[in-house]
Amino acid sequence: MKKEPQIQEIDFTNRYKKDFEFAVVTNKQALRDDVPENINPFKPTRAQYYSILFIIEGEGQHFIDFQRYNYKRGSIIFVEKGQIQAFEKNTNRKAIFFGFTEKFLEKNTLGSNLIQQINLYNYHLYPPLLQLEESEIHFFEVIANRITDEFYAPDDFATEEIIASLLKMFLLLAERIRKKTVYKSVHPTYYPTFLHFQKLLAQHLLTNRKVIYYAQLLQISTKKLNRITQEIIHKPAKQYIHERLIMEMKRLLMNTNLSIKEIAYQTGFEEPTNFVKYFKKETTITPSNFRNNFN
Repeated sequence: MKKEPQIQEIDFTNRYKKDFEFAVVTNKQALRDDVPENINPFKPTRAQYYSILFIIEGEGQHFIDFQRYNYKRGSIIFVEKGQIQAFEKNTNRKAIFFGFTEKFLEKNTLGSNLIQQINLYNYHLYPPLLQLEESEIHFFEVIANRITDEFYAPDDFATEEIIASLLKMFLLLAERIRKKTVYKSVHPTYYPTFLHFQKLLAQHLLTNRKVIYYAQLLQISTKKLNRITQEIIHKPAKQYIHERLIMEMKRLLMNTNLSIKEIAYQTGFEEPTNFVKYFKKETTITPSNFRNNFN
């Protein structure tokens, strides 16, 4: 008998009877399991919407895509839709959690490409956690509290539009800080090409992992593709492709009841033994042990 998936899938549910796909959850609500039925937020979940976790007080850890990130006062954590995350039971933490869909962005003329433009949710470019300076925290807290008050107040004129405008301000200010702390000037065509490379990987990763394949689709040389990835993410294209593939393998191991053999075929390995060897070489652990470690 096959094991059930270890990761819980969460679609956006409008539990507050709003006319728009945006939600606010406080730390107290999360701790008392004020989440969709049959979902345990303290175990790995994959949400099909974007999330923001703003830590106002306290310290702890948040689990994202098989890594733990240490947070403290002034930490903002951006979780892209489809990423795997888990909360911790932390009663000493004061935090606000926002969840919203692409539909919410599009409906309010924020633009579905806003997320890509600001790069806050591009976890291949930047880590998901942004740490504010003490002098910056108050202003973000004011915005977050205003969003929260607007969300929980009785519906009034332009509630959705006000929340959308405040969210956009929150995101753009965070992007400004991100650019100051991690931005590096690169050739003007490199970022668009790299983003296109990412899209192509999302489409073809499980069927092709050769650098030359993606260089041809981008209509550039493998040398230029490597130069782009080296300048932006400080690693060659081949390494980046393999890292993306390993992440997809981990997600399949955790989020499906497929056998090791079936996952091997799905990720382009004709022989399951080669899949096991590849996974162990890249992670130092076998696929079976990885899956068992998260039971």
